[in-house]
Amino acid sequence: MHIYTYNTDIGTFEIREVQHKMYELWIDEELLGDYESAEFAAQDVANFDTGYIEWDEYENEIENFPADLSKWKEVKEESPE
Repeated sequence: MHIYTYNTDIGTFEIREVQHKMYELWIDEELLGDYESAEFAAQDVANFDTGYIEWDEYENEIENFPADLSKWKEVKEESPE
């Protein structure tokens, strides 16, 4: 399973793969939505369309936010042995 994180001044966004082709967008410990791809979740963050008002109100104030996963950090999960 994949996890992607992006740190911002208001908190850390996480995109978590919960099953094949199903991802969840989180900020800190708040679930913001379900997505068919990690890229769609990253786009909502970049478009300030997450439903998290503390982030979404920054629309038109923050520029050059990555619209894809290229600037997100991929967290490698350890597999239990």
